Amino acid sequence: MSSPFSIGDIVNGRYRLVAPIVSSPTADVFRADDLSLTRPVAIHVAPFALHNDPVFLESFREEATTAAALNHPHVLRVYDWGEEAGGAYLVTEFPVGGTLRTVLDRDGVMSESKVALMGLELADGLAYAHSRGLIHGALSPATIHFDADGRSKVADFGFATAIAKSHIGPSTDIRYASPEQAQRLAVDGKTDVYALTLILFEAITGSIPHEMGSPTETLSARIGTPLPSDPKIRSLDMVLAQAGAYDAKFRLDAVSLTTRLQATVGALSSTATTTASMAPATVSPTDAARVTKRPVLGFQAPTSSDVLTGATALVPPSTLIEGIESVRSSGEVPMGDFENYRPAARRKRSWLRPALAAGLFVVTAGLVGAYATGMFKPAHTVPSVLGLSQQQALSLVSDSNFKLEITGRSFSTTVNDGMIASQTPVAGTSLQEGESLRVTISQGAPPVAIPTSIIGMDCASATQTLAGVGLKADCPSSAAVKSTKVPAGHVIKIMFDSQTNPASVSKGATVTLVVSLGNGSVTSTTTSTTQPTNGHSARPVPNIVGKTRTEVLALMHSVELFFVTTGPGSNNGTWQTVVSQTPAPGTSIQWHGTVHMTVK
Repeated sequence: MSSPFSIGDIVNGRYRLVAPIVSSPTADVFRADDLSLTRPVAIHVAPFALHNDPVFLESFREEATTAAALNHPHVLRVYDWGEEAGGAYLVTEFPVGGTLRTVLDRDGVMSESKVALMGLELADGLAYAHSRGLIHGALSPATIHFDADGRSKVADFGFATAIAKSHIGPSTDIRYASPEQAQRLAVDGKTDVYALTLILFEAITGSIPHEMGSPTETLSARIGTPLPSDPKIRSLDMVLAQAGAYDAKFRLDAVSLTTRLQATVGALSSTATTTASMAPATVSPTDAARVTKRPVLGFQAPTSSDVLTGATALVPPSTLIEGIESVRSSGEVPMGDFENYRPAARRKRSWLRPALAAGLFVVTAGLVGAYATGMFKPAHTVPSVLGLSQQQALSLVSDSNFKLEITGRSFSTTVNDGMIASQTPVAGTSLQEGESLRVTISQGAPPVAIPTSIIGMDCASATQTLAGVGLKADCPSSAAVKSTKVPAGHVIKIMFDSQTNPASVSKGATVTLVVSLGNGSVTSTTTSTTQPTNGHSARPVPNIVGKTRTEVLALMHSVELFFVTTGPGSNNGTWQTVVSQTPAPGTSIQWHGTVHMTVK
């Protein structure tokens, strides 16, 4: 999959691409440096075939906004997203531990205990995303990343769903496709569970279930076929069998899978450390026999092998008779009344055990219900996080064991970009531990519309008009162009970040005004003239040496003259003071004449 970006490119004027990390059907992933915050990040770039695809881009904007609001330890955090060079990209935290694909390609397999723990983390992350309406749909080892502590994280939420709606269709790695994807049926969270099951199976055994010689054969093999057994899989066998059920109706969802894996990890940790070697576990023949034949609920007809080996043979009648006779001979049962025997002492207390069991059940159910409804959870006063950064807010709410949930982004004239603009519930109210404090992140002030009337104005007038709406302007001589239609010194067009005549820009931004040179080039003159130009008399050149940029703009506007600057900062309007000028102060030049200035 090709990418519109190359190593060394700077995306969005902020992220410098350093090295490739991994490529998958959903994205090319690069390591990058955030030049603004001086930190490493990862850039996930959509497939080249989707560049300028309006259906994909519209869906991507919606999915990326939702993905950016996810905040879970096992979902790769999305810091930023955007579109450039016709392509869409996500900016995420940098997973220093690499991807699961890298680990499997390097080491082959992992221990079952380590896979169980990884599966628990990933299932928990999927359950969180599913509860917020996000389905991944293209899970594979290439979309699973590890942080510095070895924690696993799911990446590329926001891309897969958007790609599925585009003209190129689903982006799933066929090797991890579910039966419903193979049949082009509707997908849901259980589709992600199936893919995760195949990934965990591969991590333990080194092979992907039902992988055949071609994509078509692989997809066909998934339909109506249960997950196979493997002697290397022991404690996770039944969990994976239920999570990999070919019929989604009988398949575990992410929440149920998390619960099952939690119990499995607990059982494994009691007998072996969860940091076991990455080498495959040794399996004895008895283990293989025990795992290969899973227990089945309900009736199962005996096989010919079972019958021949006596595994299902009936108990001989002589054995049953001998058992009854031995009980009778003990004298506890009257001969001939074996079927009606009931000890008198037990009959008197027959109500006690059921009553105790019922009482215990009621009490236990009450305690479980109380815990589930949060009756035993302490509550704390909600602090104000308005105006804080996400990191500051997380640090503050963690003291009360609250979760911080980012629900979206919004413009704000009072809160700086990247800071928290609103919160629910409000500060001062009560919230139980474990509950979420929902916040929105400021995008800064809303964009400012550029007045279209500045086209045709002289530089000074256009600059003054833009200042009235909170914008800055610069008229560099290097940007001036010849024109037979627009008078010299008047604005032909507006430029901002490679955009021509943008409708709006961020408040406080500096735009470049491209002015006309007329039929020739702007030239200065030291010749005095009192001859009127277009009905306007000559103008005396003011003394502008030592003046600031703001003072120069005001003076030149008042006498209706233009100026051209040379020196440091002259091309981008960052100069501060005038060092020298030509013509000299007091010289009369024609109306709309040009004064040359050296600045610093």
